Order: sequence, then structure tokens, then C-alpha cells
Amino acid sequence: MANTTGKKFGGRKKGTPNRTTKEMREALQGILNNNIDNIDDWINEIAKKEPEKAINVLLKLTEYILPKLNKTEFIDTSIDKYDDMTDDELEEEIKKMYHELHIKYGKESL
Repeated sequence: MANTTGKKFGGRKKGTPNRTTKEMREALQGILNNNIDNIDDWINEIAKKEPEKAINVLLKLTEYILPKLNKTEFIDTSIDKYDDMTDDELEEEIKKMYHELHIKYGKESL
């Protein structure tokens, strides 16, 4: 009877690569490790004729060394309260901040 509960029974734990993937990664790592001295020469040779291709090769190799990072986007939704202040108001705000820092950290820190 089929499992209709949505729960996982048996098999690999989440995030565990299958054996073939693990073996392929280990094989590629071995090839890279065994040719570490040659890779620099090969990339330099490629760069003599096609610098852009050499850069692409390096970028592709880094995927096996460094994990890919997720792209994040920062959206500043705050309103800058200082934008609409006059010079006098800004000067007063600076004095207030300086006073607060002086109280918090002492005169010697400033």
C-alpha cells in the first residue's frame, strides 16, 4: 500500500547526497588535488589566447571549492529623518548625539 501520510519512512536523511553523487564529488576532488600544480599552468596557457575563457574556467572551478551563496537583496524601507531637517536642526541633533555618547562612554572615549 502506498504511503499517503506525507511522512518519510526509511531512505536517506534530508540533505544526504546519494552514493553516486558522493563518489563523483570525491573523484573530481581527487583529480583537482592530483593536478593542483598543473591547473595554474593550464589556466595561464588558456589566458594567453583567450583571457575571458580562462576567467570562466576559474569561475567554474571555484564552484567545486566554494559553496554558492544565496543572493540577498536589501531594501531600505526606513525614512531618513534627517533629509527634511534644516541646518540648525541637524546641528542640534549632532549636539544631542554627542551628549548621549559622552554620557554612555565618558569624555576620554570621544
